[in-house]
Amino acid sequence: MKKYLLIACAIALTLIVVAVVVIRMQLSGAMSGVPQTVKPGDMMPSFSLMDHLGNTHSLEQYAGKIVVLDFCSHKCPFSIGVDPQFAALVRQYADNDQVVFLGIDSHFDTSIEEIRAYVEEQNLPHPVLKDPDNKYADAVGALVTPDFYVLDQQGRLAYRGSFDNRIRPDSAGSRGYVAEAVAALLAGRKPDPAHVRAWGCTIKRK
Repeated sequence: MKKYLLIACAIALTLIVVAVVVIRMQLSGAMSGVPQTVKPGDMMPSFSLMDHLGNTHSLEQYAGKIVVLDFCSHKCPFSIGVDPQFAALVRQYADNDQVVFLGIDSHFDTSIEEIRAYVEEQNLPHPVLKDPDNKYADAVGALVTPDFYVLDQQGRLAYRGSFDNRIRPDSAGSRGYVAEAVAALLAGRKPDPAHVRAWGCTIKRK
């Protein structure tokens, strides 16, 4: 009897471990099948996207600046959870014209009107761009929301991944990876780490 009980416990433990691994893979987008097309050190592909106010943005217009891209969604609790801390970081650099912060919503079923309503409701200090048919998310291999891309002054990907080391979607972490990456680039250094796997809601692709 004791032998069968031990076997049952071992099987249960194995199933729990497998479930945890699968959940982590799902939250990181690793099971989405989307190829990782851009890695740290690579040049970022350009874009021309309209924000929630109807203004068009492109990487070319921010040449020579540090650009922070946040693949986000107001329909995702993980993305919503990061927004207050991200907004605080944006405001921290409000007087520094060498750093640009942009949100990008690639969810296929989110309208520009919904984005505008959320930005205004939350008083977000940065533009949120609409990525029609998730074409730019596909071009750079963005998997989840939130997923951050920090570009250096030459337009290369310097950091990609989590905003910070939080373990809950609505609780700020003790180490801010995006903030560290921006500070490193302003100081003429490469961010370290250059990649921390992001986790959240998978981007709902067309």
